[in-house]
Amino acid sequence: MTDKEVVESFDNAWRALARKYQKYPDNDIRCGLNLLREIIGNVKAEVEENHKEGQITIDEWIIMLQEGIK
Repeated sequence: MTDKEVVESFDNAWRALARKYQKYPDNDIRCGLNLLREIIGNVKAEVEENHKEGQITIDEWIIMLQEGIK
């Protein structure tokens, strides 16, 4: 799973939890939403920083190596 797919997965989890909160407003769910949003923000910032610095992920290395073997 790439770093961008991880961020997308977190975003999907947040959206699902937000839908649940709309149906069943609860302080615990609201706190979970806020915590998850903070985590997503931190992960996105880290991903953007890594891409800005030109670093590649392990998944990107594997893809490059697999393409070189073919």
